[in-house]
Amino acid sequence: MEPIKTSVIIIGAGPTGLMLAAQLQRYGIDFMLLDRNPGTSPLSKAMIVHARSLEILDQMELAQKAIQLGRPAHHITMLARGKARGSIDLEGSGNGLSKFPFALILEQSKTENLLADHIRQKGAVIHWSSEVLGFEDTGNGVSLSYKDASGVEHLITADYLVGCDGASSFVRHQLGLSFSGDTQERMFYVADVKLKSEITGSKDAYFAMIKRGFVLFFPMAETDRYRVIGSVPDEIASKEKLSFTDIKNVITQQLGVPASFPEEYWFSTYKVHSRMAGQFRKGRCFIAGDAAHIHTPAGGQGMNTGLQDAYNLAWKLAFAVTEKATDSLLDTYDSERTENAKHLLKTTDRMFDLLAGTGALSNFLRLYMLPFFIGQISKIKSIMRFFFKTVSQIGIKYPESPLTLKSSVGKIEAGDRFPYFPTDKKLDDFLKKPGYKLFWFGAENNQAFADLKYRYADIEPMEINAIPEVFNSQSDFFVVVRPDNYIAYIGVEGQKAAQALSMKPA
Repeated sequence: MEPIKTSVIIIGAGPTGLMLAAQLQRYGIDFMLLDRNPGTSPLSKAMIVHARSLEILDQMELAQKAIQLGRPAHHITMLARGKARGSIDLEGSGNGLSKFPFALILEQSKTENLLADHIRQKGAVIHWSSEVLGFEDTGNGVSLSYKDASGVEHLITADYLVGCDGASSFVRHQLGLSFSGDTQERMFYVADVKLKSEITGSKDAYFAMIKRGFVLFFPMAETDRYRVIGSVPDEIASKEKLSFTDIKNVITQQLGVPASFPEEYWFSTYKVHSRMAGQFRKGRCFIAGDAAHIHTPAGGQGMNTGLQDAYNLAWKLAFAVTEKATDSLLDTYDSERTENAKHLLKTTDRMFDLLAGTGALSNFLRLYMLPFFIGQISKIKSIMRFFFKTVSQIGIKYPESPLTLKSSVGKIEAGDRFPYFPTDKKLDDFLKKPGYKLFWFGAENNQAFADLKYRYADIEPMEINAIPEVFNSQSDFFVVVRPDNYIAYIGVEGQKAAQALSMKPA
């Protein structure tokens, strides 16, 4: 059997695998993308695309298409005891922090189709209905056998393999990686329905605090259509075939206001898992997305985290394949993303325990204290901006990464995401380019900047006037930016900027 040769094998064409493929295309890296399913998921599944994910889509000119397909939620209205008790202003909190100061309500099926269409238009083929039979890390590469849709077996050889094949990952199992964590005993439901109620009708998302749990309402693109998520009441949880009919009367009782559901489009029940692999890399094989970590639904972090995994890994694979990097660069995917996943699991678990707890204390906190607390903190701008950074994932940072040279200018530190400049389209377009970037913020004709441009001819340079309101600094300074737009160095010393650039394996 003559093997098919490629650079990267991607197993799984869900959001993470599709994003990885799209990012590899930006760097001109060839790949083979396999999935056992016949096509993209027809189910809505994950519903929220956060600001950081939209920023990544924007690099591929896909953000506006996504927004047209979905419905931006600018506010989250909190409900308790039959009344609105406060609102979180996402737009007000995120203005000036991101080009996309909102949460986009967009079904996973639409996100997948958007990415799949994009990579196909760029010339890629998605190998659907492909069953992976096995793979081997040979030390110098990876070999994989699979059976295509016609039942014909094929052999692929590649430099690297990435498992983006979900929570039951075949790749993770074959690599022998642990997947430790917990499964909630309680049952939850998800439904896509048409909803009529006096509390709905705007573009808001609604978060209802109820006894022994919560109910979430996300407005979908179609008028009066909502995604509803909540906990199944204990008295009916043991029913063998649970339907939305069993749930809808309970929802009305829980809300404390009249509500009707003229149409039901989809209904499912599930248990919540919180698990993480012990490592995300083993030799020439990697795992990403749900194959590496699964989360409680608090904050809508799961799919977005998988997209971030792909974004972090793609440029490092590209540098490795083109021999611009040593193996140590690939290790930073594991160290950076496992640390992020650990932090995220702790955060979402704590949030979910509060929102879904069934004890008397949890009920009291949820029904009385939390609405009051949210009503108060929503008036404090600094807290709300911190909330937006956290939930939108623009606040993710890598200060301890081997690729980060500890430094700062004003409020901005190395390891931070490069800040958003609301008025500078030139800079926005520049940051969409792949590869490392070197900035000089300050006076023209700086000799140190000229020397660095000459020394690192393969680096994208840009000279721009300093923006004090963003960096809180009047001094001139350098910024070295990684391909994923995180800051490797920020400061006044040209020698240290050179050191940061030399940390880019070449």
